[in-house]
Amino acid sequence: MYTNTINSFVDLAVKKVSTLRQNPLSLFIGSMMAGAYIGLGVILIFNVVVGITPEYQKLIMGCTFGVALTLVVFAGSELFTGHTMYMTLGCLDGKTNTLDLFRVWSLVWLGNFAGSIALCALFFLTGDVNTLAATGSLLQEIATTKMNSPAIALLAKGALCNTLVCLALWASARAKSDTAKCIIIFWCLLAFIASGYEHSIANMSLLTLALIADHSTSVTIGGLFYNLFWVTLGNIIGGAGFVAYGYWKASDR
Repeated sequence: MYTNTINSFVDLAVKKVSTLRQNPLSLFIGSMMAGAYIGLGVILIFNVVVGITPEYQKLIMGCTFGVALTLVVFAGSELFTGHTMYMTLGCLDGKTNTLDLFRVWSLVWLGNFAGSIALCALFFLTGDVNTLAATGSLLQEIATTKMNSPAIALLAKGALCNTLVCLALWASARAKSDTAKCIIIFWCLLAFIASGYEHSIANMSLLTLALIADHSTSVTIGGLFYNLFWVTLGNIIGGAGFVAYGYWKASDR
């Protein structure tokens, strides 16, 4: 039932491994692009809710964050959270191996982080960082919560988040038109943002912005890496476990 979709992602995993071996810089640059695209979405969602009453903020943020994954899908780039699904399917099919999986994941994650930092540095030069992210802002409030949440909560929210992100990619691959793909991406990202789930790559930009703006002592570099560690693990569980392995078993391979 799902064979064609799985095969397309297995082929994609094989291509990622080939690129890693032959031209790792290309994969890294593509990963930086994805980190920057997600960062653009983060900046957008905090700008559009300025002056909006709290009960509508999550809905509006969710309705606008779709631009991030739309850019990743249509412009083309390397997003770690999507690779948790692609590379797992490649391993399950025997076309790639576990070492390939961890090497691709590691390079893409680091590239996403580098792209996020580069985007935040560029935004810092605009002079608008403290307007968007100073102490007392919504961004600082959310960053403080993310850096100080219990590990199990971050793990669970990371798993739920990447289940939705990978379902957006999975369903988009099965859609017949670009319009359908955009609608699928919109709804899945609305669900994860409005529900308050955790996306490791989005957090790279959000937490970096919080750190480079005026911030309280509860926002720290240690808090950033604490969040990213648990959320990344949760994202892997959602993408590799729930979506990739789930559909693999459902297809009776």
